[in-house]
Amino acid sequence: MNYRDFMKQVDDSLATVSEEEKDDWIRETARKTHETQRQKFLDSLMNIRTEINYPAQAVINEIEAWCEEIENQNIYIECTGYEAYGESRYGEWINEYTDVFEVGKTLSEAFQTAEDLLYLKEYKQSHELFERLCSMEFTAVDVEVGEEFELELEELIAEDLADIDLKDSMLHLMYAAYQVFDGKDRVNTLYRYFISWRMTESIKVEEVFIVGPEELHGISAFMEEWISYLKKKDGDLAGRLLTEACMYQGGVHHLVEVAQSVSKRHPILYKNACEYYLREAAFLDCEKVGLQAIRLLPQKLVLRGQIADLTAKAAIQLGNGETVKECYEAAFYAESTISHYVRLFELPGYEQITRQAAGFAAILPENRGPSFRERKNEQLRMNTLSEERKKAIHFFNQEFDEVMKQCQNSKIQLGWSSHFKGVIVPLFVLMLNKNKQLPKAGQKLLKGIAIRLGDKDEEKSFTERFLYWKEKIDITDEQYETYAAWLQKEIDKRTESVVGGGYRKSYYKPAELIAAFGEAMESSGEANGKAEWVEHFRKAHSRKRAFKAELNALS
Repeated sequence: MNYRDFMKQVDDSLATVSEEEKDDWIRETARKTHETQRQKFLDSLMNIRTEINYPAQAVINEIEAWCEEIENQNIYIECTGYEAYGESRYGEWINEYTDVFEVGKTLSEAFQTAEDLLYLKEYKQSHELFERLCSMEFTAVDVEVGEEFELELEELIAEDLADIDLKDSMLHLMYAAYQVFDGKDRVNTLYRYFISWRMTESIKVEEVFIVGPEELHGISAFMEEWISYLKKKDGDLAGRLLTEACMYQGGVHHLVEVAQSVSKRHPILYKNACEYYLREAAFLDCEKVGLQAIRLLPQKLVLRGQIADLTAKAAIQLGNGETVKECYEAAFYAESTISHYVRLFELPGYEQITRQAAGFAAILPENRGPSFRERKNEQLRMNTLSEERKKAIHFFNQEFDEVMKQCQNSKIQLGWSSHFKGVIVPLFVLMLNKNKQLPKAGQKLLKGIAIRLGDKDEEKSFTERFLYWKEKIDITDEQYETYAAWLQKEIDKRTESVVGGGYRKSYYKPAELIAAFGEAMESSGEANGKAEWVEHFRKAHSRKRAFKAELNALS
């Protein structure tokens, strides 16, 4: 329950009880209070906070002068650095700090002074001091080489150089800002704190309402101003804050109303509404809002795919097959993952659906690393697809001959972790296995593919999707023999490159391929096919004990 609803219910309840009933409730609450909380309860009952002496102006002046010394780099933190080596061959630079000027101690005292001013209701003075302290950068000097670098407040605390509760300090700063400013200045100031400082990442605006010495006034009007302001701001942060504000002000219904008006800038509101409805098992509402979003948002918007996934879950609970079909297709066109593609085979008329989807995937732009701006606005990210995933989709679309030719044209036998052959060759091996369930090596191979592709599917495992797909395909005996002959050569060359080259940490990779291919041979009726195939590699690399151990583990 948010602060607004809680306080309304408190006020409504208090209005219906007599003074005698209030006294009884206070006594009953006091009776149940734990011993360690009794003094706190008495202080609250008597409206007493630990007595605060007004900070002398001289103390405040000393803090201001100390801040200037920090800013002028006359007060600093000493450090020495060295390179540490762990399991990785790459070293990690470690700095060890010495606080010769007691920066941490003075900083903690300064923050306490700012908080004392707040509880004395000297809001302007408290705000100015809090903001200055939170904005400061601290100089560190490497005493051995004389180099200087800056430490931000969060880094100072992370290095145990200061004992300050950053979230608590930020909440008090925001409370002070709320009291000092109003209107546009208030919302501008609070948003500046959110956008500028990492220390605000876990803060919700309504948490500001429950700190400080007195109840804040005009909260409802402020929240309307806050919502109007956030509607015009770009980025994921604004989307998060807008969601929280809408939920506070009018619940999920208000969130959906606002989502319709800001869908081009903040489609995340639709996703958050669907997630809420799913948590509450309000499946009809989730389906309704989800379908509205799917039909409104751009086809290739990745977030649209995530909303389609949520809507599909609700539709499954409702037994609405038509909605599930629409959602599965929408999810793939918005976010063309392998899981999204393979599950299309579960739909009625999947032959045409999957063929059209594969054609769509082929012309998608290849993905690249997101720009700084895109990282700040993930909710507007558009669908892209890597070369590796495109080839995987072609494989699942049963374009086996073409995909095999592309692998044959590549002579790469090392570096498969970043090459499409590292996915395609194992998929061919697994496809040739005629068992309804994959044996040990096949399971490991498929698990590795799922991890590499990075697709998350909460409904079913990638293994389940793969096995269902495998039942839908049909290859001729001639094709089977062709693919098996090619794979034998490919696995032999891969093994020679990795094991013959002495890449010991990667021995498990060809071992899994070898064992899984042996399982496939046996599944096609070749007696002792796996044992004979594995023994061939044991003999070929008889001096590689680590490699033979990997093979033994999969036998």
